[in-house]
Amino acid sequence: MEVNTTRFGALQVDPERVITFTQPIIGFPEQRRFVFIPGPDDSIVIWLQSIEKGDLAFLLMDPRQALPDYKVSLNDYDLTELAASGMDELDVYTLVVVPKEPSEIRTNLKAPILVNATQRLAKQVVCERSDYPIQFYLARGNQDASDAREMNNACSDT
Repeated sequence: MEVNTTRFGALQVDPERVITFTQPIIGFPEQRRFVFIPGPDDSIVIWLQSIEKGDLAFLLMDPRQALPDYKVSLNDYDLTELAASGMDELDVYTLVVVPKEPSEIRTNLKAPILVNATQRLAKQVVCERSDYPIQFYLARGNQDASDAREMNNACSDT
């Protein structure tokens, strides 16, 4: 199938490569079908291009590139929805925001995108009981993650 995009032009997409979201990405309720497009050579990013809306593409990364101990815990419902029996069957990505100021490049560690590549299913989940920040500034590194954890713990009622 051909998909016309504003970022990549006309793309020939194999229907077998289409990833379907079981729930929409937060803020984008109408788009559920996407395809991965590799980032530049040796890049840690990958594009998630909507095949339903040519001007919608997200930049993703493996969060373990920035935070090696990053982990997501899922409940049985989420695993079932993704047709997975465990986290080892899922690829984990986070959304990346790239503003004009390089020091402001950030990723959302609180709401990762999980992909079962075998079943071609995906879902964005909000890590309810985690201390990962919504805005993890990549240029600032791990220091912000520990600062955010300390702040969340200090503000926590539990």
